[in-house]
This record gives sequence, C-alpha cells and structure tokens, in this order.
Amino acid sequence: MLWRCNWVKQRKRILNTLSFSIHGQISTKASEFSRENTIGPRRIAPKQLTHDTVYSRLRESPPDLKTLNFFLWCAKHNNYFHDDRAFDHMVGVVVKLTQQYKSIDRIIKGLKLSGCVIQPRVLLLLLEIFWRGHIYEKAIEVYIGMSGFGFVPSTRAMNMMMDVLFKLNHVDQALQVFQGIRFRNFFSFDIALSHFCSRRDLVRVKLVLKMMIGEGYYPNNERFGQILAMFCRSGCVAEGFQVVGLMICSGISVSVNVWSMLVSGFFRSGEPQKAVDLFNKMMQIGCSPNLVTYTSLIKGFMDFGMVEEAFTVLSTVESKGLAPDIGLCNVMIHTFTKLGRFEDARNVFTSLRNNKLVADQYTFASMVSSLCLSRDCDIGIINDSKKEVDLVLGNSLLNLFCKFGDFSSAVELFCNMSNEDYALDCYTYTGYLTAVCRGERPDDAVSHYKMIAKKMSLDAQFHTAIINSLIERGKYNTAIHLFKRCILEKYPLDVVSYTVAIKGLVRAKRIDEACSMFWDMKEGGVFPNQRTYRTIISGLCKEKENEKVKKILRECIEDGVELDPNTKFKVFSLLSRSRQDFFEFRSVFEKWRSDFKENVDVSDSDDELSVSVG
Repeated sequence: MLWRCNWVKQRKRILNTLSFSIHGQISTKASEFSRENTIGPRRIAPKQLTHDTVYSRLRESPPDLKTLNFFLWCAKHNNYFHDDRAFDHMVGVVVKLTQQYKSIDRIIKGLKLSGCVIQPRVLLLLLEIFWRGHIYEKAIEVYIGMSGFGFVPSTRAMNMMMDVLFKLNHVDQALQVFQGIRFRNFFSFDIALSHFCSRRDLVRVKLVLKMMIGEGYYPNNERFGQILAMFCRSGCVAEGFQVVGLMICSGISVSVNVWSMLVSGFFRSGEPQKAVDLFNKMMQIGCSPNLVTYTSLIKGFMDFGMVEEAFTVLSTVESKGLAPDIGLCNVMIHTFTKLGRFEDARNVFTSLRNNKLVADQYTFASMVSSLCLSRDCDIGIINDSKKEVDLVLGNSLLNLFCKFGDFSSAVELFCNMSNEDYALDCYTYTGYLTAVCRGERPDDAVSHYKMIAKKMSLDAQFHTAIINSLIERGKYNTAIHLFKRCILEKYPLDVVSYTVAIKGLVRAKRIDEACSMFWDMKEGGVFPNQRTYRTIISGLCKEKENEKVKKILRECIEDGVELDPNTKFKVFSLLSRSRQDFFEFRSVFEKWRSDFKENVDVSDSDDELSVSVG
C-alpha cells in the first residue's frame, strides 16, 4: 500500500481520522469501570489486556449489555485495539441485543444506565460492528444518532457510511458523504474508487483518481489493476496508458498481466493492429507473454474474423507446451461454435476432465449455445461433466430443453431444482411455464402462472413468455385474456409483450382489436418497434384493410421507421392495385425499388411481384 506524503504529516492524518469533533461542552471525565460492569468473577487489569485474553472472556460471556460494555471498556485503553476475532464475535452479540432492545437508542440508554459514558468512540465502535456484520440498516441508525449526541462523524465513520450506502446502491447519497468529508484519507478514495470501478463509472473514476493524487495519495497495486481493467474493458486504452504511467511513477512494476490488459483493450477499441504492435513491443523489451496474453490475442482475432491469425497463436501456445486453462478453453469453445465447428467445440469441452480443469458458468453457457446451434440435443455431455446443476446451468438447460421440444425433461429438471431449494428466479419460472404450456398442458401452465405472479415480482419477459406460448399452441382467447389481466394488475409489460399480443389477435383474425391495441400501446407510452409494425401491417394487408395500412404507413414515414423488405412488398402489392393509392405513395415506392431488386423479383407489371428464394 502506497502513501505519498511524509510520515509526520501522515501520522497527524491518521490520528485525525480516529477522533470526532464534539459540538458543545462535553465532560471529559471518564468513569472507572465499575463492579457492575465486570464480566465473570474477576477483572482483567489493563496491563493484562491481550487479544487472546479479551477474546476468551468475550466467548465465555452471555450476549448481553455487560459483554458489550466490557468490549467498549477494553477499547478505551491506550495502545489496545480489538482484533478481527473480537469484532466478528461482537456481531452476534449486537444482533441479539437489537432483537431484545428493538432500537439503537434503547441500547445506548441501557449502556448509560450501566455506567458507560457515551463518548464518540462508543458510537464509532458500534458503527464498525454493524458495518463488519453487513447489518447496514442499523449502521445507518447509529450514524444518524451521532448528531443527537452532538458528535460530528470522523473520517473513519464517514468512510464506513459511504461504503454502506454504496453497497445499498444509494450512489448519490454515498457521493454526498464522500464530498462532505473534511479530511479525506487513503481509504476515503479507495472505497469510492472500488465502487465506481465496479459500476464502470468512467467519469467518476477519473474525477476521484484526480482528487486522490492531488491529496498526495496513490492507489495500491490491487486498485490500480481494477482501474486499468475497467478502462481496457471499455476500450479506453489512452486512459489505460495514463494509468500505467501513474503505476510506474508510484513505484509499482508493470507485470505481464498489465500488458495483456492493454492488448485486450486495443482489440475492444477496434484497433487490432495496435494490439499486435504492442504485443511485439512487449516481446522486444523482454517481457514474456503468458497464457492470458495469448488468450487475449486469440479472442481478439476471432472477434475481428481473423481466423487464420487466431489459429497461428493457438499453434504457438501448443508449441510452447503451455497447458490450457479454463479461460483459453472457453475462448476455444466459443471460437469453434462461431465457426460452426461444433464437433471441435465438443472435443474441447470433453477434454477438460483429462486436463484436470473445472468448467465454470461461462463454459457451460458456451457449450449450451453450441448444442443449440448444432441442433444436437446431447445433454449427457453436460451432465457427465457436472452432476450438480446450479441455478445458472439449470436455467440454461431449461432453455435448451424447450428449444429442442423436450418438454418432459424440462419439467423434470425444474422439479429437481425446486427440491434443491435454489432461489429460483424469473428465468427458471419462464422456462418451466413454457415447457408445461407447450407440452400439452396449457391449462396447468395458466394456473401455475397465476399463482406465481401473485407471489413474486417478475419482469415483462416472464409474462410475455406464457402469453406467447399460449398463442403458439393456438389458445388465442386465453392468451389475450391473460394479457388484459396483466394490464389491469399493472404488471410490467414492454414493446415485445404488446407485439406478441397483437400477433395473437392477428392470428385470431380479430384485426380491429389488434389495431386498437396498437394505438393504445402508443398512447400508454410504449413505442412500437420494427417487428410491431411488421406484425400489424402484415395482418392488415392480409385482410386488405387499405385505409388502415395507409394510416400506419404515413406514421412510419413521419417517424422515419424503416420496414423490412417483405413488409414493403406486402404493402406495395396491396396499395399498387389502386391507382390513387399508388400515386399517393409513389415516391416511397420508388425508394423501395432497390430492396425489391435485391430481395424481390420485379417483373414488368407492377401487379406481378414475387418474393425470391434468396
């Protein structure tokens, strides 16, 4: 950990962070530790305080106010600081105390009645216990209560509260606490940088980093790596090079992993040649690339379609005798799948056990994708490699079973996941209901859907999936009824939900209702996409509703919506039969000619257009 200031100045900063400013006149007399506050038959003299003796006494004591008072009493003595064991033990104590006393104020009153003088350090220690125990609501309660005693929170207290607010996703409030710290220390900046990096907030990372360096502090090795990785993943390689410069200035050596991140960053920013140049320069200065570097090159080349270069690097890896890790295997499975070489992807996956590698979630997701694209429903290859199905893999397999039409296996898998007490999510229930509905049991699917929707808050995809499954089963009336129920219950619906419902009405030949729903969705603030226009226009063209087609076509022209070639062809075929309609949209049809030439065979007669196979 690096500190960029002289030690005298640094020591003053540390002392400042461990103290509170106190408003008003507060008595500084400390009461002696009374007999009522002693734990057990004998007292521990201050000079006998050691981590082992204190921890032993805490473990032997019941979780009550006397134990908390003893913990606070020990902390008052000079040159004694509780270790992690003591803090971790006190988490369980204060949890039971909060259950007993219901609020922090009542705990404080109990401490005062037992003779404990409520000083800033008491509240600071309580705050730290709750913070360490991830009991964030109580931590906030302690922090707010400080002002009630006339205490101004120290830098350490504000650092902990900022971390709490970040973890509760109250980013704006956390930033306000950060800006309100009068004397920021290294940890103030480190906490802010850590959370902003996790959120990939480039703007605020740059701002905090600049403020940190201005205050005389530099990030440590771990935080520098996190910042550099964030810039490189975002394709901001120029900022990445500036971070490397700061690392060198602060005395941190630039490792091969740093070079690997920069190589990957150039690929992400769309500059493969610069990535290759940097790799060559890395070799020239004597920094030997590792497996991570080669993996970045292979993935980058594949992302740009440079297949030959990717396999050249792969050959280099094999010639050097480097044993592939799970990251390289994941890239190879993804690469082979992208090239349509599904058997090669399968061979890489099955070789993991021989290489003593353990597949991760990305491995299984890539393999499931490969099986879906190859239309090869060989689930045994996955089950043999990982007998215990977790939530992520289970959801992927549910989706796979549904795509292949193996609905009975999907239902069986769902039952097994339920028995394992997994925290089933929206994707799990979506896969299950899709399997039940399309597996000849649509009525059961609807019943289960209603029960699940009452118990859980689910997203639009869940509601859309059951409605779409019913439509595909030909249960149009039931699907539309469920959709209208979603509107009444104010369930989350998006443009895909409305598009699916309109598709159901079109297939049921309820074209007027489809049009009404189309206008209602726009009035409700849900804007149609290209597929929505395609669905409603195709239905209107089939029913030969010229006026409604023209109305929607005018809307498309005004909003700049680009229709797909097949929809254009249907509109042209319908409206070109009327001379008046043809001349009204003649300029539009002329612009469509290029699409007709590429996707539609146009004969000499405007009435004789046919879609080509290509």
